[in-house]
Amino acid sequence: MKTLLNITLTTILLGMGTAYAAEDCQSLQEQKNLIYAAHGYCFNDPAAQKEYGADCHTKKPKFSDAENKRLAQIEEKQKALNCPKKD
Repeated sequence: MKTLLNITLTTILLGMGTAYAAEDCQSLQEQKNLIYAAHGYCFNDPAAQKEYGADCHTKKPKFSDAENKRLAQIEEKQKALNCPKKD
């Protein structure tokens, strides 16, 4: 019985970790999208198009040094979490 309880608790905790990672991936993607949207980026992702509209004018925006640094941090964290790629 104790073994079953340990297995159940482990399964629940692992599931929570996956949910947390998915939530973290979503937050990171939203942060990245905000930076891109501020520079008129034309998104391919339908959810991003719906969120940020069709008022776009570039697929190659230019970012400040601070924005490039933050984007690199976001992408590094996304890679570490194995987040799905979106544009």
